Amino acid sequence: MSAGGPGRPREAEKSRVDSAIDWLEQRLNLTEIFSFLTHFGIVYTPVDTRLPLRAALRRIGASPLVSYARWPQVLGLLTALLFGLETVTGILLAFYYHPTADGAYDSTTAIVRDVPAGWFIHQMHHWGALLLVGVVVARVIRLFWDRLYHPPRELLWLSAVWLMWVALQLDFTGRLLPWDVHSYWSSMRGLELIGSQPVIGPLIGFVLGGRVITENVLVRSYALHIIVLPLFYLGGVWITFATMRRIGLSMQAEGGDESSRTTWHRHTLNLLILLVLLTAGLVTLATLLPFRFHGPADPYSTPANTRPPWYLLSPFPLVQLLRAPEWVAGLVLLLSGLVVPILPLWAARHPRRLSDQGLRRLGIVLLSLWAVFTVLGAFAGRR
Repeated sequence: MSAGGPGRPREAEKSRVDSAIDWLEQRLNLTEIFSFLTHFGIVYTPVDTRLPLRAALRRIGASPLVSYARWPQVLGLLTALLFGLETVTGILLAFYYHPTADGAYDSTTAIVRDVPAGWFIHQMHHWGALLLVGVVVARVIRLFWDRLYHPPRELLWLSAVWLMWVALQLDFTGRLLPWDVHSYWSSMRGLELIGSQPVIGPLIGFVLGGRVITENVLVRSYALHIIVLPLFYLGGVWITFATMRRIGLSMQAEGGDESSRTTWHRHTLNLLILLVLLTAGLVTLATLLPFRFHGPADPYSTPANTRPPWYLLSPFPLVQLLRAPEWVAGLVLLLSGLVVPILPLWAARHPRRLSDQGLRRLGIVLLSLWAVFTVLGAFAGRR
């Protein structure tokens, strides 16, 4: 055998791969495809789509990057990674779930009881959803506090608010799917508040099929949860990373320090580390604090202490404690949804009328009021 013989099969295999890539590049712009597929956090720097794929990869690998896996920038990565975990576990659950009034509860309990590792997948999905909501809310607060709504970061701010809104809708539509007593009546109280919003309420009621939860609402919630809302979320993630590729990370705009520099290969390793840590955290929560079922839903028997989801508790005391009409709580909910995305953009364009410091103080006041009313709402439904 001649010297270097053992290396020839590898060289031949590499040559075949290169030939296949060359054949495809004559017919497709592989770099454009790679650029699109990596808009979800794998590559967050510009990709020159005019270059062949291998040349583009070499340029990305040789370019120093501002690290994205550092606090608080890592919140953006977590929104993508958690959604990926939710997608995988959600697909596995969908294989066995029956979105009907007669089959929803039985199929969910059968997943947990009879399907191999079904309980684990269900608990991972449950806790992943809660963690995703917490991360997107924390990211909006972080962007607000760091004033990352000024030009040219308006789209970054709007996409963050959009992701928060979609994540809350994903949680709300998924909350109903187990069809147990707690999920049913929690969704019912939430739907009453959502449906009381002027203009928006009737529109949501039309999409869901009414303000009273029936099998029709269950089926539509399931369709929204597994198809429509995930596509909306992916759109928000794509806009987020497309914006970052254009304007760079906030640390990059501020110059950053040398310790924040990294490479694409190290960034990929950081993604794997984050994924392992997330999985470990979710496994711990799923094992120590599992989701508990409370029996099948009974639409004709309202249990005591039923309240909407925590993110809808703030306007709940207006109805329960102050005896205000439902439309008042709905109006507060609607105005809150409009103020959060619009007010910072307005303040950035009119700094003389509302400075950044003034906006921060106003944000602290409004957030404190929201927290206080949320606590009141947590106790408002108790009898």
